[in-house]
Amino acid sequence: MRIRFLITLLSILLIQLPAEAKKKRHSSRSHTHASNHSRKHKIAHSTFVPIQVSTEGEVWGLDISHHQQRIDWEALSQNQPHFVFLKTTEGATNQDDKYSENYQGARNNNIPVGSYHFFTYKSSGKEQAMNFLSKVKFNKGDLPPVLDLEFSRKMPPVDQVKIELMDFISIVSNKMSCFPIVYCNYKYFNKYLQECLPEKCKLWIVDYKAKPDGNWTFWQTSDKHKVQGIKGYVDLNLFNGTKNNFTGLLMN
Repeated sequence: MRIRFLITLLSILLIQLPAEAKKKRHSSRSHTHASNHSRKHKIAHSTFVPIQVSTEGEVWGLDISHHQQRIDWEALSQNQPHFVFLKTTEGATNQDDKYSENYQGARNNNIPVGSYHFFTYKSSGKEQAMNFLSKVKFNKGDLPPVLDLEFSRKMPPVDQVKIELMDFISIVSNKMSCFPIVYCNYKYFNKYLQECLPEKCKLWIVDYKAKPDGNWTFWQTSDKHKVQGIKGYVDLNLFNGTKNNFTGLLMN
């Protein structure tokens, strides 16, 4: 009787063991799946990674200032950029000490140049226009001048900003017989330019997240571009059009 009881008990245990093992395997798979799902969820909420824009097949160029220090223009020209924008002046008195050197280096290597002024809010648009005109070079084959507009920590009243910007644009366009290209982001355009910017001013939009919508001519896609001839990072820009369209922008 005792032996029969032990045999029955052993049989029951042998039947239950595979079921328990199967249950544990299922539990383990469920836990692994839950962990993977959690990791995906965290990745989906990770910080934004800037888009990678290729220059292949594009009309592309760079914008450069004294921050890039000494440039090997011969090496840079091997990359065949279609244009460069060069910082010329800032505010009412500042002038980029690498501008003349960079301008000559680009021209010597047949790279079209656009010269830009960085606008500040501590002096009038007229004073800043005069500073720009005293330094800028503008010759056959160059791009139109550029007005670089960015927010400062403390901005003047909106109406005052508009007045100074329009003064700058009016003076420069009358003197150079060419309306400047305007560089800004969406927020700046909507706040200060949407209602008053002359139609002949072409837009250069900065957006590191996606291709801009609307009517733009140049797009700054990144401030982390690497190219032969320049140490460190440099800004990358694309032109919205064909090479023939681009050539039509150049001074005759």
